[in-house]
Amino acid sequence: MNTPLIAIDQDKCVNCHACITVCPVKFCNDGSGDYMKINTEMCIGCSSCVDACTHEARSIIDNFEEFMAAIKKKEKLVAIVAPAIAASFPDNYLNLNGWLKSIGVSALFDVSFGAELTVKTYLEHIKTNAPKMVISQPCPVIVNYLEIYQPELLPYLAPADSPMAHTMKMIRNYYPEYSQHKIVVISPCIAKRREFDSIGLGDFNVTIKSLHKHIHEKEINLNRYQAILFDHSPAERAVLFSTPGGLLRTVEREMPEIVNHSRKIEGKDIIYDYLKSLPAALEKGIAPLLVDCLNCDKGCNGGPGTLNRDKSYDEIEHLIEKRKEDVQKYYQITGNNIKSKKGLKLLKKNIEQFWDADLYGRTYLDRSAQNNILIPNNEDLNSIYLSMKKYGEEDIFNCSSCGYGKCEDMATAIFNGLNRIENCHYYNYKSLLEIASKVSITLTKIEQHSKTINRMVELFKSLEFDFSTLSNAFNLQKSLINDFSTIADAINSISFQTSILSLNAAIEAARAGEAGNGFAVVAHEVKLLADHTFDEVGKIKPYAEKMHDLFDEVSSKIGIASSEFIIGREISNNVAKDLESMFEIAMELQLQTGSITNEQHLSD
Repeated sequence: MNTPLIAIDQDKCVNCHACITVCPVKFCNDGSGDYMKINTEMCIGCSSCVDACTHEARSIIDNFEEFMAAIKKKEKLVAIVAPAIAASFPDNYLNLNGWLKSIGVSALFDVSFGAELTVKTYLEHIKTNAPKMVISQPCPVIVNYLEIYQPELLPYLAPADSPMAHTMKMIRNYYPEYSQHKIVVISPCIAKRREFDSIGLGDFNVTIKSLHKHIHEKEINLNRYQAILFDHSPAERAVLFSTPGGLLRTVEREMPEIVNHSRKIEGKDIIYDYLKSLPAALEKGIAPLLVDCLNCDKGCNGGPGTLNRDKSYDEIEHLIEKRKEDVQKYYQITGNNIKSKKGLKLLKKNIEQFWDADLYGRTYLDRSAQNNILIPNNEDLNSIYLSMKKYGEEDIFNCSSCGYGKCEDMATAIFNGLNRIENCHYYNYKSLLEIASKVSITLTKIEQHSKTINRMVELFKSLEFDFSTLSNAFNLQKSLINDFSTIADAINSISFQTSILSLNAAIEAARAGEAGNGFAVVAHEVKLLADHTFDEVGKIKPYAEKMHDLFDEVSSKIGIASSEFIIGREISNNVAKDLESMFEIAMELQLQTGSITNEQHLSD
């Protein structure tokens, strides 16, 4: 299992995808959750994500704490120091040697000399084996990349150790007094830990940055310590090895013609595309003999474990060139001109003293099985696109807001469970448009209902007046009923008197004769009663008509009210449904926009 090289503070991570944007092997990042995770088996350790993270959620991992614990335990230690040290501690890197020895480091070795051994191993490989191409391998990030992602190029990766590994093997084989000492590597690169694990050498990978931080926090004044040279002969132009093209400039000393058959290329933004193109170049026979390549565009001098990530090229290169001039004086060499054969002879003698053809070889492992990404077929891809609301070519923007650069890569990440559609900005954009459309439709409905409700309000006001009228009408009806009672009593009285008269008339009729005059009286009385009855009946008719009209009016009003109340109830139900729909849409909109604005706020 690969050693983790990047630490993640999940509480600070906002899942902004800046890390994915800069990562050359994007699928080692898992953005499917609330914070970004790293698959260490697929991570190549370039550390670009640490620079890109503005929330301090990612940081590099080295062995500084373990190193200091070993110092406290007084363990036996030697240190090898990367040439990039001269760019981070420009005026006092030799004083740093003095401080390291003062805290218990027994000896210090310059990795630049290991680079001189590396150049010899490369040249011997080219001369002896006549390879079609040699890819330089001092950069462990590129080695990790080739082992995991392009194993077809492993046969062309230089079968030689890096300068650090050369230096450590030199110590183990030529300095028996330090054979049991643990090796501390003062390094510009966290990915070196992977290399040390592979070759079984290198106990502590201590970055220059961690060392500087400790010195600063403890207020250690390095200038108070003695400037101490390294415990072996110095390198010559191999002190440039940490610089882009430093390998070529060193090889050029021994093989000047190599410059016409080489390619110098560095920087994560171009190196991996270049490596992908190499198999085709090899097949066409146009590949260079030597590829001098580094992941970091400023070389190891600007590695993730240095203090130089933000320094200019000129500032860094000036410091390294100055150091080259200093060490060349030792061998009486200026630039590429060798003034003294004696100096060159001394240099070669020093190199030969520590070089062995069988000592510094390196083999590599095909670790492509760690790249377990499944590539979706067209059907799967189209299905994912549909879920992302990408319905045609016009929806494929490759906007890179997700960090992958291409919609297809984002879809591949989703297919492998490494991301989710909600992290696609176009998906969120389309979702918001759809929600906005729903909101607009619902608002239109509510506006229509609002007009109807206003009409209902006016109607209810009218009905309020009508019901007041009805109340008055019913009071009038009560009065009419009372009048009807009086009229009914009168009619009853007339009826009773008529009955009496009728009885008397019957009696008188029985008598006849002179008593017949009584009929006239009875008839007169009956006429009077009839007239009285007519009058009373005449009084009843208007009341009856008023009652009829009143009941018609009441019936009409109640009918209208009933109809309007039914309509009002339906409108009320519809408004309630639309408001419920509006609430659901608002909730959806809140969730959608809340997620987006929160991520935007946190990433600002």
